Amino acid sequence: MEIRLCKKDEINQVKDIWKYCFEDSEAYVNFYFDKKFNHNNVVVSKDGDRLISSIHLNQHDILMNGKKFNTSYVVGVSTLPEARGRGIMNDMMMESLKEMLKRGQSISILMPIDFRLYTKFGFSNCYDMILNSVNIFDLKKFKYTGDFKKATRKDASELKNIYSSAVYDYNGFALRDEAYFLDLIEEMDVDGGNIYINYINGIPSGYIVYSISGGVFIIREIYSIDITSYKSILKFVFNHNTQCKRVEMMSSIDDPLRILLDNPKDSTFEIKPFMMARIIDFKKYINDCEFIVRKGSDEESILIKINDEYLTNNDKVFKLVNKSGILFVEDSCSQEYEIELDISEATKIFTKYSSIDEALKLREDYFSVRENGLKDRLERLLSFSKEVNHINEYV
Repeated sequence: MEIRLCKKDEINQVKDIWKYCFEDSEAYVNFYFDKKFNHNNVVVSKDGDRLISSIHLNQHDILMNGKKFNTSYVVGVSTLPEARGRGIMNDMMMESLKEMLKRGQSISILMPIDFRLYTKFGFSNCYDMILNSVNIFDLKKFKYTGDFKKATRKDASELKNIYSSAVYDYNGFALRDEAYFLDLIEEMDVDGGNIYINYINGIPSGYIVYSISGGVFIIREIYSIDITSYKSILKFVFNHNTQCKRVEMMSSIDDPLRILLDNPKDSTFEIKPFMMARIIDFKKYINDCEFIVRKGSDEESILIKINDEYLTNNDKVFKLVNKSGILFVEDSCSQEYEIELDISEATKIFTKYSSIDEALKLREDYFSVRENGLKDRLERLLSFSKEVNHINEYV
């Protein structure tokens, strides 16, 4: 069996694997392979004269701790039925992680069908969403402000500007350019969805991406520059009450809908683990993030052992040190260490999904770490705050 990057003349084989494994419409599959697919970003396995498995490493830029990172977004993990149960995916994922490292990438993201499939590879949930489900008549009270217009290709710049303003205070979000929104507009046309922009006093102030299916108004995303536009969009949704009785929306963990409703008891707001992440290069990632140390003294340090079964560049002892108020990672010559973290624990902490206090309380050695003073030292050195991680990408 051969595992390598896909060749240009193998695109149709990868497409056939995708069509077998995923329940996407023919129109959407054609859109994906025309607009999103790049054979240079797909790891495949070949058995004999045919491809039997693929992993797509779609390229995205994300902003972590205010710093831009190019990352591979792992999607389309798929294997033909005759090749399942043979352990192929283990080798495929190993090759994918090595490919990311080869590209100089220090973090990866992944949307799982089943989280259990990827935790063993060091991925951990670092993004949550809220699935809001409400009666459409609960949105009646909101005020319709400004005007709405269906987005066309010429509106890509306006969509980009609204999005960039709306996600500014989040962590780990995807950077979107105009080309992204050109593709999104086409995707919605292909998939039977809609994008509408809300203009207030002539200014593009918010937008909604949605579809209607079986009497349910399904919101893929709402982004707005202020609460006035957000409420106006909710009223826009309500105005579909003759078509729909229920509204379902995936939104950021701090979405205000449940606070705004008069009777939230009759609605459901379910926290859904959404996106996994994994640090690929621990030293590079931490140093590139330039975390500010707010409490520790200059040159204060801790020796930390990172356990990473799949990437040897991470699987060793590092020195975390405060250098003039910035956290740095250095290689350590010592085999001794003060605390041990597996790569999934480290990913949760250094993507700011978990605070160091939350992470330590999940450890069986929490009380000894607290009593020997290591907890206080870690909290001084890793004094950055937990943040709202938010991302809403699908491919």
